Amino acid sequence: MFRTAILTAAMLLPVPATAQSPEPEALLGRDGLYVSNTEICPMLGDGEALVPAMSDTGALALGPQGIEGVEYHCAFEPALDLTAPEGTITTHLGYCEEPGLITPQLFTFRIETLESPRAVLYDGSEQPMTFFACPG
Repeated sequence: MFRTAILTAAMLLPVPATAQSPEPEALLGRDGLYVSNTEICPMLGDGEALVPAMSDTGALALGPQGIEGVEYHCAFEPALDLTAPEGTITTHLGYCEEPGLITPQLFTFRIETLESPRAVLYDGSEQPMTFFACPG
């Protein structure tokens, strides 16, 4: 019930209206590109473009304004600070979009920097999703 109330309130707040994927440079954080599958990192290091590499691996990319995938896009506000100190937890309001479907959503991230830089997304799923920094 609490989650329903939050999601209802979330639908009433303004969120970014564009569904266009940003340029790859817009996804770069201090520690490089943050991805859900590190298999993409060597491909990008070898000069492969981001979208074909994401298509080949099924990886998602995380940037300060959202998450990008092939035919998948999430936008949120405020911007995620990927340079935040270890243990920082922030919550963001936004939506996810795929062909024929738009879903309002809350995104809670925990920044972890002690081992390898990463951002962990808690969105109510059974398991959190981790985005690892590809060295840039």
